[in-house]
This record gives sequence, structure tokens and C-alpha cells, in this order.
Amino acid sequence: MKKLVILFLALNPVVSNCSKETEADLQLQIREIAWNSLSEQEKLTVNVDWKQAPVSESSYNQKSVYAVRFNTTYDALLGPITVYVDISTKVVLGQALRD
Repeated sequence: MKKLVILFLALNPVVSNCSKETEADLQLQIREIAWNSLSEQEKLTVNVDWKQAPVSESSYNQKSVYAVRFNTTYDALLGPITVYVDISTKVVLGQALRD
């Protein structure tokens, strides 16, 4: 029984670390999907590394989605570009209106 407990304690950090990597990988995948949906003109205005864009859970047309926000050189005038990606299908559903 002691060996089982020791084995569990030894493997716990490894398993915990895997779930963190999976979450980071998922967010990077969502960012890439959103980035690839932007036009070349939109991409030119993004002023931060797209791999660092904030990803949050939101709703869009009564669906649960990921919202990816890209800051641009026109944020003061129009606001950032926000792309909505469906949580289950990982398909881009649309963008938020810019002011």
C-alpha cells in the first residue's frame, strides 16, 4: 500500500503538468484559428504577437464560444478585433462589431 501511495505522489506532478500543457495548447490552437480568419489588411494592423492574444469564454448568438481579442493600431478609433470561435467545433462564427 505504501508503494501505491508513493507511486501516486510521484506521478501526480507529471499528470498535473500535462493538463496545464493541454490548456496552453488549446488556447494556442484557438488563437491560430482566429488569426487565420483575419484578412491580410486586418493582420497588418495587429500590433502585438498573435500568439499572446487573450482568449476568454463568452457567448455569441446564444452559443458558448471562445473570444480572441487582437489589439490593433486602430484600437483608439475602432477598438480591438474580437473573433468568436465555437467551443465544440472550433469554427469561427464571426467577429464583434468595432466601434
